[in-house]
Amino acid sequence: MSVVRDILFRMLQRRDLFAYRFFRDGEGKPWRVRDYQRESLQSQALRKVHCDGRDVGKTTEIEIIACWAMVNCPGKSMLIATQCENHLFPIMNRLVRRFETTPEFSNGIAELRRSPSYFIRFANGFILWGRIAGPRGINFQGMHVDWQIVDEAQEMTESSWGELYQALNGGGRRWVYGVPNGLRNTFYRMTFLPDAEQYHWPSYLNPEFTKEKDEELALLYGGRDSPGYIHRVLGLHGEPMNAVFNLDDYLMCVDEGLAVNEIRIKGVRKQLDIPMPVEKGIYYLGCDLGFVRDPSELIVYKNEPPYLICVLRVHLENVNYAQQQSVIQELDRIYHFRKIGIDCGNSGRAVAHQLMAQGIDWEHRVCAFEFGGMIETGQLSNGSVQKRRTKEWMTELLQRRLAEHTIVFPKSVEREQQYANHTYLINAQGQYVYSKGNDHIIDADRCALLAWYLDTNEVGVRPMRVRPCVKVF
Repeated sequence: MSVVRDILFRMLQRRDLFAYRFFRDGEGKPWRVRDYQRESLQSQALRKVHCDGRDVGKTTEIEIIACWAMVNCPGKSMLIATQCENHLFPIMNRLVRRFETTPEFSNGIAELRRSPSYFIRFANGFILWGRIAGPRGINFQGMHVDWQIVDEAQEMTESSWGELYQALNGGGRRWVYGVPNGLRNTFYRMTFLPDAEQYHWPSYLNPEFTKEKDEELALLYGGRDSPGYIHRVLGLHGEPMNAVFNLDDYLMCVDEGLAVNEIRIKGVRKQLDIPMPVEKGIYYLGCDLGFVRDPSELIVYKNEPPYLICVLRVHLENVNYAQQQSVIQELDRIYHFRKIGIDCGNSGRAVAHQLMAQGIDWEHRVCAFEFGGMIETGQLSNGSVQKRRTKEWMTELLQRRLAEHTIVFPKSVEREQQYANHTYLINAQGQYVYSKGNDHIIDADRCALLAWYLDTNEVGVRPMRVRPCVKVF
């Protein structure tokens, strides 16, 4: 009997054996630690920092550690912290499901709450919290825990770190997991702390990382020397980047009481289900249009000075030009837009061309923006015309609104993630180079802001030339 008890005790103490007993891999087999994961999983460090690529097993390690601590740390407390809800939900959902479906764990649950934040209390006194930072880290205020696990640490704002540091009890552990984004922020500095265990897991360490996967990611991020590939695959900080938007300012502009009106259309055209009746007012539409693989975003704003209020988001996937045009026209019948801003890349140019060909009214209201071009922004005292690069100017308009808290968004994890991850660098010519990828909502917001600006500031914009369209059948 004592032999069995000793085996059970060693299994509970050793995290790799603990995981082998209670976890399963993708094929349903007992989970086995990979060689590169072993040292980190067995760590006893008070401070530990992971600077990794994507898809290397960070979330699984956090899940194992939280379950192990629940069994082996009675009377202690742990906080799993992220900046954004879309990062917290997957891991906490996995943990709750694990606790509820594992008999050895579920029998010990004394209290479980998912709202307003995750809180699980066990019969042995162990407490597990799951919280997002909130504006300026407010959700960490008043907390005192023995173990902090910070996931997606690269997105944590400086004010959130300030509150998080105060929430750890003396002698407690702080384990940090992140993927570089180029920002020289607190996470970046943590990866050089001499008193913290440092781990670096690039994506290619994963046995399931294939040559085909590598080629796909290189194509997605724009080459193996691109910031996206360096950060998310190699797990390296790379060239210094800067945050385009202040995330704390963004969070202050989110009104959780504002209706989340979103319409999603994929492939097959369907009738727009617009909340009715639509209030009278002045509306603007911003469009970032894609085709086939790229999604399209159409964002509707209502002008209620001094505020611009986001009232509708339409997300399109695999929708052709004609369907995009039809959706815009249908939205216009409902909202009667003062101006419609369209990013006139390949897809946007085609749709803007067709809309402006509908008549003089559409010509006056559709603004097709060349993001890489120049735009007149006013007149200087000497009479010369001031010009700015279009994308820089529309970005500045958005930054001003955020800083003044005069733009209002409904709660959206997708928009929050895009604003948190959007970065830029300044090239040798002194020009801003913005990160590419998951920024379609931001580009639609940019277009809406510039359309509003052109309408309310009486700044002229050179109209797109509409030439006859010859179709061959």
